[in-house]
Amino acid sequence: MNLSFLQIFTLISIIHSFLLGVVVLSSKLLRSKANFYLGISLVILAIVGINNWFWDIGKNPLLVRFFDLFLWQFLYPTTLFKYFLLVTKSKSLKNSFKWFYMPFIILSLFNIIVTFQNLYGWINISFLTEETIHIFYKIISFLSIIYSLSLLLVSFGMIFLKKTKAHFLWVKIFWGLFFFIDSYGAVLELGRFYTNERKSHTYLWVAFSVVIYWMIYIGLYKFKFSNEKFEIRKFLENTKASNLESKGTNDYLDKLLNLLTTQKIYLNAQLNREKVAEMLNISPGYLSQVLSKTEYKNLTAIINYYRVEEAKRLLRNSEFKNYSLVSVGLEVGFNSKSTFYNTFKKQTGLTPNEFKKQVL
Repeated sequence: MNLSFLQIFTLISIIHSFLLGVVVLSSKLLRSKANFYLGISLVILAIVGINNWFWDIGKNPLLVRFFDLFLWQFLYPTTLFKYFLLVTKSKSLKNSFKWFYMPFIILSLFNIIVTFQNLYGWINISFLTEETIHIFYKIISFLSIIYSLSLLLVSFGMIFLKKTKAHFLWVKIFWGLFFFIDSYGAVLELGRFYTNERKSHTYLWVAFSVVIYWMIYIGLYKFKFSNEKFEIRKFLENTKASNLESKGTNDYLDKLLNLLTTQKIYLNAQLNREKVAEMLNISPGYLSQVLSKTEYKNLTAIINYYRVEEAKRLLRNSEFKNYSLVSVGLEVGFNSKSTFYNTFKKQTGLTPNEFKKQVL
């Protein structure tokens, strides 16, 4: 069997789609309800891909014949839509979502009946004539275009029109790439609908390959980053914080330093004056007044002192020498790379990287 480079390339990428889906489903660090549906979608797309791949090379092995019994083109848009629904934390259609599986279930059931009669002759239903079967597959072809694109367009509103923290840039890029590929697939299916001639899907799966390898790159980076965060967090939870002396100047300062030392509240990147004042049962204005009369001047200076001290402790530890500085900065409580770098240099006179090279 002679295979072209593109055919080999797409086969490898389809296998990688399956493996990436399995990794997303099985990894403890990537485990979430949203990622479950992303992983399922990748596995289903791999099944669709392998069916199309064998069709394009003119082969029809037993496994592919089994997969062909089910109309996967009505399942992956549903699971992918559920992923977008969860990752954007949208509550629309939440209660009625289970009905979205009906097209896959009902149409697959009809397809199994048609296949058992038309190809294998295992059953004999009188109204399933050649003309009826032809009309059935025409309807399937048309509905697969409408269904997939409709769900993508609905998810567009969730991802691009609502402002929530859940809308990560990579999710938007993923949606855009997938919409382009699905639109190309719709064009091919539309041509099949009008001409009854199935075009090769090789270039469609080449485009899909690009998306898969982009996702693998993002996934590996995100996985590494998540793993670093997990290890750093575990280290911070099991070690004592540095301690500033209050010198007995104020009871509220004593309580604040105790919270910082024992509970490590500074690790929360969202910590602010209002939250700290609430913990101390005083007003934000009075908290500022109390701190202004101490040698520490303001809350930000105290919190950043603790954060930088934690960062220094991590950077001195050889176990974390290969970890990214971004991971270190975010896990000790800074909300951005630039804030971490600027504050660290202001307090130590060195950038985090310079300090790391000096101590290791």
